[in-house]
Amino acid sequence: MKIDLENLFSPELVEQTRTTEKYVLGGILSHQSKEDDQLQKVFDAGLGPEDFFIPQHSSVMDAMLKYSSEDNRDFLEQILSDAHYKEDLDYLTDLMDFGQSIRNESLIAHARALKHLSFQRQETTLIAEIFHHRKINQDASEIYDDLQRLREEIKIFERGEAEVFSSGLKEWWSDFNLRSKDGFTDDTEIKTHIPTLDDQTQGLRKTEVAVLAGSPGSGKTALALDFILSAISQTKLKTAFISLEMDMAEILSRVINQLVDVPLKYLLDPSRLQPKKWSHNLKELERINGELKKANEFTKTLQEEGAFQSVALNSFRPEAVVRTVERAADAGADLIVIDHLHRILFSEQRNFTENMTRLMITLTELAKSQRCHILALSQLNREATREGRKPRLIDLKGSGGIEENASLVLMLNRNLETKEATLNIAKARSGQAGQTIPLFFNPDRLVFVEAYH
Repeated sequence: MKIDLENLFSPELVEQTRTTEKYVLGGILSHQSKEDDQLQKVFDAGLGPEDFFIPQHSSVMDAMLKYSSEDNRDFLEQILSDAHYKEDLDYLTDLMDFGQSIRNESLIAHARALKHLSFQRQETTLIAEIFHHRKINQDASEIYDDLQRLREEIKIFERGEAEVFSSGLKEWWSDFNLRSKDGFTDDTEIKTHIPTLDDQTQGLRKTEVAVLAGSPGSGKTALALDFILSAISQTKLKTAFISLEMDMAEILSRVINQLVDVPLKYLLDPSRLQPKKWSHNLKELERINGELKKANEFTKTLQEEGAFQSVALNSFRPEAVVRTVERAADAGADLIVIDHLHRILFSEQRNFTENMTRLMITLTELAKSQRCHILALSQLNREATREGRKPRLIDLKGSGGIEENASLVLMLNRNLETKEATLNIAKARSGQAGQTIPLFFNPDRLVFVEAYH
């Protein structure tokens, strides 16, 4: 007997299934690689092609299965070259857009959720068949047996889910005792050069995403570079700086400017240091060259140790930014700075807050899976400056998506007419929020220091 599936399942169930399938397929398409086999994670979660309800989604899963064992070309290239999809690239692009933030643990959770939806549809179908057979006085014993087998399968599947959960108390106490012993160094905490910030928030913690916000010209980039150089000088940490604003020459000029006492204008335009232009002040030229020599030696060490990497992005699409963050993390970066969020060109199909939420979720998952800290710079609305008050979380552009998903939110406020500035701890999941730290800004070196230290 054929069951009318279109009317059997509620519109809510069908839509939930359709969306979950798009998340799963999009997650695989966006992140599949030989080194990070997302398709295998889906299979290990118990999901198979038969669990897909939408025919078009099922065919995509079949295509991925077909090409997953072929090593001669890139996985995604194989899917795209399939004759079935050559004229429907927008469809695959839409799937990848859905799955941009879905990978690893998040993908497994969505796969298991989809398996539950599959079980629900199967159970509903069998019950409907039993009801129909009884209505027309036909034997339904075989269907009853199928229903019983399905329910046993569901119980086994749900027992497997229990392995995800545990009290964790034994492991917590073991870790606590280890960390409380003399000589233990917390490798999850990245110290900054601002003592009060570290004391109140536990520093920039690995596996977390932080946001440093400020109005244009407040010095967000300078403070972020301060954090990077502090991490490099105090430890053997590796760092990465991803800029959507500056070219490589400006990035490196600013780094050198913060390392040594050489005005930025000379670093941006070395022709200013031609000896013929310094005949009136050779002593100052000698001093500058001495500083540059020190900077050169220090940067050689950075290069040898791989402690600092930087990139000036030409593409501002979110997937390009995410891929760059992934590459930095794969290269071992412990602290990754994105400068800045509001230069990213999101799809116009969704509103800005929704796009920002999806991006922040993706960054959070990357930070957790790669055990790194991601510091994203963000613009503030101009209302706080115009109203002459301290910035608040609501002043963040796209504040809902940023505030919800950031573990730490810092707000930089600088008086452009003086050297005074403040850093407000607006949110601190691992510490105390609400404190305002007074800072001093050196405009010649583009360096912030805590005023009381």
